[in-house]
Amino acid sequence: MEIAICLALALFLSTALVPVAIRYAPVLGLVDQPDNDRKIHHNPIPRCGGLAIIVAVLCSVAFWLNDLSQFYTLFLGAFTIALFGFLDDRHDLNYKWKFLGQIIAVAIFLMGNIEITKTPFLGLGNIAPILSYGIMALFILGVTNAVNLTDGLDGLAAGSSLLGLGFIAYLSVMSGDYSITLIVAAVVGSILGFLRFNTHPASVFMGDAGSQFLGYLAACLAILVTQSEASAVSPALAVLIVGMPILDTLMVMTLRIKDGKSPFYPDKRHIHHQLLDIGLKHYQAVAVLYLLNFLLLLTAYACRFESDPTVIACYLFFSVSTLVVIVSLRRSDILAHRRSLHLERDRRNTLLRKFSWVYHHGPMALQYVLGITWLVLLASVGPQDFSLGIISLIAVALIVITFRYADEYRLFSRAILYSASILSTFAGVYQVMTLSVNMGFDVLWVDFFLLILIIMLGLSIRMTRKELFHLDTQDILVLLVLLAASFLVVSFGSDSLLISAAIRVSVMLYAAEFIINRCDKLVISKLFALFAFLVIGVKSFL
Repeated sequence: MEIAICLALALFLSTALVPVAIRYAPVLGLVDQPDNDRKIHHNPIPRCGGLAIIVAVLCSVAFWLNDLSQFYTLFLGAFTIALFGFLDDRHDLNYKWKFLGQIIAVAIFLMGNIEITKTPFLGLGNIAPILSYGIMALFILGVTNAVNLTDGLDGLAAGSSLLGLGFIAYLSVMSGDYSITLIVAAVVGSILGFLRFNTHPASVFMGDAGSQFLGYLAACLAILVTQSEASAVSPALAVLIVGMPILDTLMVMTLRIKDGKSPFYPDKRHIHHQLLDIGLKHYQAVAVLYLLNFLLLLTAYACRFESDPTVIACYLFFSVSTLVVIVSLRRSDILAHRRSLHLERDRRNTLLRKFSWVYHHGPMALQYVLGITWLVLLASVGPQDFSLGIISLIAVALIVITFRYADEYRLFSRAILYSASILSTFAGVYQVMTLSVNMGFDVLWVDFFLLILIIMLGLSIRMTRKELFHLDTQDILVLLVLLAASFLVVSFGSDSLLISAAIRVSVMLYAAEFIINRCDKLVISKLFALFAFLVIGVKSFL
């Protein structure tokens, strides 16, 4: 429960803080100017999103982690690297200063007396501390810079980090280390909030402060979870978890050295640049890299109990195969030929055009159907967790505020609809899993209204002439996470209840997003949400 609330708190803080950071970015000197030599964007864009991520993570962890003492060096190092990243975003520091900050952060982490006891490749047990520190330092420095260097497309570094951290969370749960799971949940929540503004076309970048912060945490947490005494996984698995940034960085540095340039010389040779040169669009290149990351994590899942040589062999095979395919596509003109044959996209079904009611009134009808779905989920639930009651009271107060004051950016309205969808689903799942209540009949009614919701949502999207809602890279990321959840639920020996709950929440969140974008007034949805929160609150205090 604490893990879920920690994630939700980080998500809310990140979502709320990013617009604030964007507003004050010019004052802080955190605006990324276009650079044709190594950047894709053509207009100045704030690079302050990392600050929101950092604050959201630190606040959430400080509030929910019971024992901070065992992780104080981890977070002190993370704060140090974020500070140097901020200075780099503001003053464009020389790479030597960036390395200095990274070395200090790594040294602070190593002061926590964390040692490698299962050495990758060597098959040794306990090893000399100097070798232990050297391996960890090189790995953390490498991953930190790799994530930083691959932050070249909208949503790429954040989405890739999200996938890797999700797998780290899985390993921490398997080993019973829920403190690490809680930390990962906070980072994942903060990334999800940031991605709303960073998905192509991005309105904000995370900057070096954010990318180095995420790379540092991913590397440190990967070490902690694979070196845990309760973990039976291969220690070399950490390489697969962050394998794509490592592959990209090694490839780019090799090409630069081959041309007689510094390995830190900025250019457009990264894998994402290669995909753009092949002919993929911006969001398509990000989607391909998401899929490659996901494929690598599936490999890590399959090889989690294999020997170190097997894990490394799989990574080398994946790396070579990826580079061969990219080189082959660059040398062929198959994608260019495919683009030349692309026809104009006015494929609207003339039959659907006749149903103008769906276009004009579909979003309003969706408000009713979504609200009824919430209430059906809550129709027969019994007493709930006390913390849900606290959250519900806060949500009720938030709804009252939005009725009285204008919500110009729809931030609070979005939080209300999202929270109602998540909490109503969680209340039903909590009822079934914790209290062993049979909700078969009610679940059928929920699925009935959910089916109506899916049909109306599909028709409304299809009938929308303006592309206010469309599949993007964040949607692809959500689908990959849901797919991964199905593997994890099976591995934990649970039933399909969690999967169905995740699917229901996803559908409701998409419906909520469409309603927010298409409806000028959200009175109906807020009234349904108000009633839903009151039901949860009353049953939590019974």
